[in-house]
Amino acid sequence: MELAQLEAFIQVAHHRSFSRAAEALFLTQPSVTARIQSLERELGERLFERTGRSVTLTDAGRAFMPHAQRALTAVQEGTDAIEAVRHGEVGTIRIGASTSIASYVLPRILKKFREVRPRVHIHLATGQTEDIIDSLLAGEFHVAVTRLAQHPEIQSLHLYNDDLALVVPADHPFAQKGRVSIAEAARQPFLFFERGSSYHSLVYSMFLRAGVVPESVMELDDMETTKHMVEAGLGVAILPVVSFERERERGTLARVEIREMEQPAQREVGVHILRNRILAPPIHEFLRILTQEFGVENTLQAAPARP
Repeated sequence: MELAQLEAFIQVAHHRSFSRAAEALFLTQPSVTARIQSLERELGERLFERTGRSVTLTDAGRAFMPHAQRALTAVQEGTDAIEAVRHGEVGTIRIGASTSIASYVLPRILKKFREVRPRVHIHLATGQTEDIIDSLLAGEFHVAVTRLAQHPEIQSLHLYNDDLALVVPADHPFAQKGRVSIAEAARQPFLFFERGSSYHSLVYSMFLRAGVVPESVMELDDMETTKHMVEAGLGVAILPVVSFERERERGTLARVEIREMEQPAQREVGVHILRNRILAPPIHEFLRILTQEFGVENTLQAAPARP
């Protein structure tokens, strides 16, 4: 089995097209097709269903995907380690982060990182905490910055508490009051994150602990979309304070305190790495800048790469 076959397999799966995969790999389509056919012969299974112009993974293809990604990641890490030893300043850092953290926290961190490591390529992917952690375990990321999570194969370090608050349109009656009871808040039409997300569970449980059930009128999967819906007067929401600071400054959204909460509305945010993983110098640099930003001692015990 060759790396070229794995690259072709991953690109075809990503683009769902042999022609677009060929463009991404700077190859001809017949070359990509030949690599996939060769891989399928070696594995003894078809990896793709071909339906017209589109292709989708078979069950065998889906089962093979995480192993192919892990193999390519391992090779890339080996290449990065050699480059880091040779030059000390080049390589790749792959970061997974919750969408809100990537949008509102990481820009200033990555700006500082780029100032000291301008030649390091950054790959940043976003998603829900559970998906990001799964990808970290699969070897797709060097570092994950998400809601604090626990797993025996992962080292985690608490960075900060993400304060949550009720957000309403600037012309909402609550905006004038500035503070309402939890019962008053629950009677408003509420915009929630989709069920199954950590935000949905956290916010909904805050109301249930107080013995009230909010009226959910809409579920969304994106924080920016949620803010636009609140601005349009379609409901109210509980969001991380950091996510709507610009809108507060512009006067389109207002923060409202909720009385009678059993505990402050917060989400613990942390950084995660795999245990006993060798990290190249750029990754150590990113962890240094990240922990320094929040005044936290970096106690993550990764095996260091050779200088």
